[in-house]
Amino acid sequence: MSFLGRVRDYLRPVNRPPAGGRRDAWVHHGFRAGMVAVIALAVPLMFPQLTPSGFDGIDPGSVARQTINADFDFNVPKDPDRLREEQDEAEAGVTPRLRFEPARADSSIERVNAFFAQLDSIIPASEARVAEEGLPAAAGAAVARDEVRRVAAGIGVDLSAEAVIDSLQVDYLLDEASRAELRDELATAFEGLREGVIRGSELEDISAANVVAREGPSGDDRVRAVADLVRLGDFTRAAREGVGDRLPPGGTALFQQLLLTAQPTLRIDQDATRQAREQARAEIPQVEGFVLEGQRIITENTVVTEEEYRRLLAYQAQILERGGTRTMSDFLRNLGMVLLVVSMLGILVFATFRFRRDVYEDLPSFTVLLGLVVIVMASAGAVAAAQGSPALVPIALAGFLAAALFDSLLGLVVVSTIAGILMGQPYFSGLAPPMVTVAGGVTAAFAVHTIRTRSQSWVLVALITAAYVGAGLLLVLTGHFALGEMGTTAALGFLNATVCTGLGVGIGLPLLEAFTGRTTEASLLELSDMNRPLLRRLAREAPGTYAHSINVANLVEAACEAIGADSLQGRVGVYYHDIGKLERPQYFIENQPRGLNPHDRLTPWQSAEILRDHVRHGLAMAEEARLPEVVKDFIREHHGTQLIRYFLEKARAREGVAEVDPSDFAYPGPKPQSRETGVAMLADAVEAASRVLSNPSPERIRALIDRLVQDRIDYGELDDCPLTYRDLRIVKREFAHVLTGLYHHRIDYPQPAAPGETSGASGETQAGEGAETSDVEAAATAGAEGASAPIDLEQAAQGDTGPIPALDSLPESAAEPEGVASGRTD
Repeated sequence: MSFLGRVRDYLRPVNRPPAGGRRDAWVHHGFRAGMVAVIALAVPLMFPQLTPSGFDGIDPGSVARQTINADFDFNVPKDPDRLREEQDEAEAGVTPRLRFEPARADSSIERVNAFFAQLDSIIPASEARVAEEGLPAAAGAAVARDEVRRVAAGIGVDLSAEAVIDSLQVDYLLDEASRAELRDELATAFEGLREGVIRGSELEDISAANVVAREGPSGDDRVRAVADLVRLGDFTRAAREGVGDRLPPGGTALFQQLLLTAQPTLRIDQDATRQAREQARAEIPQVEGFVLEGQRIITENTVVTEEEYRRLLAYQAQILERGGTRTMSDFLRNLGMVLLVVSMLGILVFATFRFRRDVYEDLPSFTVLLGLVVIVMASAGAVAAAQGSPALVPIALAGFLAAALFDSLLGLVVVSTIAGILMGQPYFSGLAPPMVTVAGGVTAAFAVHTIRTRSQSWVLVALITAAYVGAGLLLVLTGHFALGEMGTTAALGFLNATVCTGLGVGIGLPLLEAFTGRTTEASLLELSDMNRPLLRRLAREAPGTYAHSINVANLVEAACEAIGADSLQGRVGVYYHDIGKLERPQYFIENQPRGLNPHDRLTPWQSAEILRDHVRHGLAMAEEARLPEVVKDFIREHHGTQLIRYFLEKARAREGVAEVDPSDFAYPGPKPQSRETGVAMLADAVEAASRVLSNPSPERIRALIDRLVQDRIDYGELDDCPLTYRDLRIVKREFAHVLTGLYHHRIDYPQPAAPGETSGASGETQAGEGAETSDVEAAATAGAEGASAPIDLEQAAQGDTGPIPALDSLPESAAEPEGVASGRTD
């Protein structure tokens, strides 16, 4: 055998009860113990060490229980908030950096000179071309003016309009002397750029009074007042005022437009400013003090100050950096935390093993149970790291899912386990955290079963939120919370309840149902919808079976509620227990018209096989429809291993006892394994038999129920289900109550006499009618009167075989009851 094969064989006992032998038991229980051990080692790692390890009970404002001296020199880092504040102040105090670039003044002057030089060349050229071509004076002037406009547009001056001022500007530029005058005025004005001019928009974000201006890449820095800096708008305004009236209107207009081409010689240096700010932050000291070897850090029996606590934290960090622990207390503390988790999980495991063995032995279910604890603890660790409120711990999710998948008591144990572990964490110490978390978790565990549809999820959210509000109010009254903390707890509790309910109902529950193979109330409620395809087919193709299933469901639900079983599971399971009859509905009496029975043409073996097959067909249909196992249990167990006695006796009468194998006439089983399927078997028999009673008085109904239940007990059909005698007594009482209410309205009307007959001709009936009724009535009273019945009432509801006659008690001349002659199949 390969290595993997040996491992697979060794681990086979993990997911089933130990079949026997020490090795199976060790593997089965040891695997679960290993899971607990891994979780116990992992949980302490999920929580940050808020208190220095080895210095338990030392917090700011507390009284120190020990004296601590430094074993080595170390720096005390500054408090992060204080360090950040000082760095921000230093950064804000950095003077913005400006770059002075006087060369930009030269560039502005050169640009204007280039403009005038171009005009000096194109105007004479255009005049010469006009002369050569012999154009009229007006045409030549137009050519020159167009050239001026084109060159002006190249520098950003628009002279294309036909306004008077534009015409004056063009005329001004056409005159050589005027151009020279304008050029000199602009050159003089642009010399002012060398003193430093900056755009006003760049000064808007500067709040400092001074700036540092640097000339060139390696020039000297000069501190200049922001108020003394010349804005570009102020520069152009001063230049216009300086020209005054020295230029004509056209020249003045051109001067103003050309001034706009000036480039500022001062600009903010973003890179230099950022570097200066980074340098200012870096220059802030990271430490606030230094502790020498042997210096006192904490003094016993004194109140611990914030400064002493910061020194203690720094000492702890240095111990960890040096790769060792200060004392054995670190190891003992971690060991204690692991043992705490083991003990709390041990309670959960023991409760599961003792009271829910099915969950303990099913590995997926057991894994989910522990997984819920791990998920909540990991979330709690994140809350502790973020120093959040205990109301954010998603313990309601664990309580909700554990209760929905298993039961509310197991959900309570899960919540208690989580709360116990949380109480051992420093961040969740005290009364408030466990009270808040337990309130939300316990409420979710017990309120989940009040939700019948997913649209009612807000009811669960409201109940969980109310639990958080109640816990907050109690903490306020006991002095552990301020009123504001109660409001915060309520708000965060509502958020937590909403998220947990949404995740649980929409994602968690469906996934865990598929993983564990368990069926919750939500799934059962969905299956109880009478518009489900299988149930609609049953109502349409086998209406008698459909009506029978509804009646049996009413009996089962009432009985299960009375004995504390799962009434919803019982009702839904009975809805589907006879779906196999859809394969051949006409072979079952409740779907047959009177007098038409296809069994008349079959041998007893063929009839029995058809009846037996409705269980097999039902399981196949259930598999195709993906019905859960709890529903399939009703299909396979509602007949148990009972014999189809009518056809068995019929076969024996034909062939002889020695030649008939009873196993050919027995249902495949198994016998009922749960209280719900056991009740379903009894209800199936009682409902079928009760329909043949013509006068169902309460006494006859109770006698019928007693004898049918006793029949199942005598044949051992209830041996494997946990129904007690007390349960059976209650079940019979509920059956009688429901059936009495169902049949109380029926009134026996006198049979009309045929022509020539008198009403006193007692015992005479029409052919084929009344025989079955009189026989069943006699049988119904047989239990009380002790007389032998012509019809064996214990077999009146023998699954699908109907009332069976006691063949040796009927005279040969007697007419067979209709149900017998037709091979009745209820």
